[in-house]
Amino acid sequence: MDVGSLVGILAVFVLVATNGFFVAAEFGLVKVRHTRIDELAAEGKRTARVVQDELRHMDNYIAATQLGITLASLALGWIGEPSLAHLIEPLFSFAGGTAATELAHSVAIAISFFLITMFHIVLGELVPKSIALQRSEETTLFVARPLYLFARLFRPFIVFMNGLGNLVVRAFGLRAASEHGSVHTVKELEMLVAQSHKAGLLDNEEEVLLRRIFDFGEKKAQHVMVPRAEIVGIPHNITIEDLQKKIAEEHYTRFPVYEGTLDNIIGLVHLKDVFTLLSKRDLGEPLAVQSILRPILMVPKTTAITKLMTLMQHKKAHLTVVISEYGETAGIVTLEDILEEIVGEVQDEFDTLEEGVRSEVEMLANGSYSVDGLMMVDAFAERFGVTFGALHSVTIAGYVFGELGRIPTVGDSISLGKYQLKVEAMDHFRIARLRVERIEYDSVDMHKYVESTEENT
Repeated sequence: MDVGSLVGILAVFVLVATNGFFVAAEFGLVKVRHTRIDELAAEGKRTARVVQDELRHMDNYIAATQLGITLASLALGWIGEPSLAHLIEPLFSFAGGTAATELAHSVAIAISFFLITMFHIVLGELVPKSIALQRSEETTLFVARPLYLFARLFRPFIVFMNGLGNLVVRAFGLRAASEHGSVHTVKELEMLVAQSHKAGLLDNEEEVLLRRIFDFGEKKAQHVMVPRAEIVGIPHNITIEDLQKKIAEEHYTRFPVYEGTLDNIIGLVHLKDVFTLLSKRDLGEPLAVQSILRPILMVPKTTAITKLMTLMQHKKAHLTVVISEYGETAGIVTLEDILEEIVGEVQDEFDTLEEGVRSEVEMLANGSYSVDGLMMVDAFAERFGVTFGALHSVTIAGYVFGELGRIPTVGDSISLGKYQLKVEAMDHFRIARLRVERIEYDSVDMHKYVESTEENT
């Protein structure tokens, strides 16, 4: 092997490595977590500060990596192919004559092209890409300084290329945008969370918490309120003795005060104010609930809970009345109700089931479930893995009521996905409890079920 051939072979490996360097740099910059780089920079790591600059000017540095890849690829084809062909050609020059020589040259060119292509794709593209995707932080820190110097050296050409590319894009009526932007929609973030959970990077509790946060912005006051049927209010003319009994029975801190009916709530009473009022009894002063009334916030039931939470914080209100489109009281919302939409059920020392009081969802011995009719449809869907179409009801009882189209009676039932919902108990005209049973299909019924499901979707 002569010196020229040796230099050519060495050049092939150098150019493949150079190509791999720029490929790793590109994928490393795209994949690395910006927050992690910020942490390293805050800890005083100088290379991380270089990476911060590269991430801030992502388009310029991505253009630099693409320029490097292009130059390395062109040089590899220009230098590598002739060098390998020169080494391979003698292996096929076993016969004399012009035709044999031309054939040997053609075969050598074909083999060298195949080898160069294989080296370029495997060692110059696939391997560095895989390393960068799996070790993005280490890769980005490793390539940061050389890439910075390369980008500085070719900066005029890179700026020119970016400008020319943007002009071409605008000529087609499009707006120049970052090719490697890291902005994601909410749906994309939900998909990332689902993929991370599936890959084992997030445990079940973390995945549920993040999913609740994404759902949080879509919910309205009617989805989180305590329904009117469960409101514990007090009349404006209640006696102090009766108020004391009510407080002892219910263990609440705040009570809405109404005049006539719950549709005319005039304020709220706080437990601390009641104690202050009772302390005046010994002084012989008259006692009246109206004297300790506090103003109460009222919002439409369509108010987004993100807006409601901000409003309650601004007004320093812990309890809000939710008003229906007819001007009637639909329910109440507390800050705890809003918080529970993210972290789940929050219980204090008084949130224990009293004797005779049933939990929201009970699993029965036969595998079916008994469900409180006031269970929210969102919570029901999450618990049983079902989907609802266009909804006009907030509670599962309201949904069943609407599907039946009449006042229910005990024993009435409807089908929802793979479950049958049967009215188990009534409270006057309201569905108090529902029995949820899994429907067992035979092969014929299952075929019909699948067809009906496809028609509904």
